[in-house]
Amino acid sequence: MRTGRLCALVLAVVFLVPAVARADGPASVHVARCKTGPEPSERTAAYKAWMDAVPGSVRMALRFRLVAHYPGHRPEPIAVWHRSHEGVTRYGYRQTVKQLAAAGSYRTVVRFRWYDADGRVIRRAKRVSGACVQRGQLPNLVITGVQVSRAPVGGNYVYGVSYANIGKGEAGGFSVALFVDGALADSREIGGLGPGEGSTVYLNGPACKRLRAVIDRENAVPETNEGDNSYRARC
Repeated sequence: MRTGRLCALVLAVVFLVPAVARADGPASVHVARCKTGPEPSERTAAYKAWMDAVPGSVRMALRFRLVAHYPGHRPEPIAVWHRSHEGVTRYGYRQTVKQLAAAGSYRTVVRFRWYDADGRVIRRAKRVSGACVQRGQLPNLVITGVQVSRAPVGGNYVYGVSYANIGKGEAGGFSVALFVDGALADSREIGGLGPGEGSTVYLNGPACKRLRAVIDRENAVPETNEGDNSYRARC
């Protein structure tokens, strides 16, 4: 199966084990393996999801959804449903994805359902795995500063928000947002930014006591560092 530049070979393993009480509830998912490397055959991710029977359930089902972020692409899911046999007390599924892109972030969203003897859904759950990150030539988006000036009309202010890509990879589309005194004042969509490039976008807002500028607040772009996308200052 091929989705954009992602060629995913899905290998499923169903496993049945005795049910035991778990602190994270009757369903869970985690990254079982994350391998990186220079060759596509070396870049793999494996995720393991499982669920326990609940009172009144006779059958269980889960849908494993792989979400991939990599430069130049929006998330693209690969979704598969799997159902247990009747009377199973724990149902699990392991999925392996091969030939990942050289730079990107891969995680799973798993939805779980429990059915009664009449086939009715009596419980639902949703779990999100951690990310398997392939750290190739990724971008890193940052806010480098904000300049404030009064607008010529209306009594508002213009905020010149400067931003840059300090990483080694190209960034696809992202947003730049301005928060004034805790409330969203304005935002703009930026088409993309190459490595080492920077620019300034002009946003509108009221007078401020404190401000915060955020780049890529939707996490649409996989980066080497997701923790430096916010800039705070007092006015």
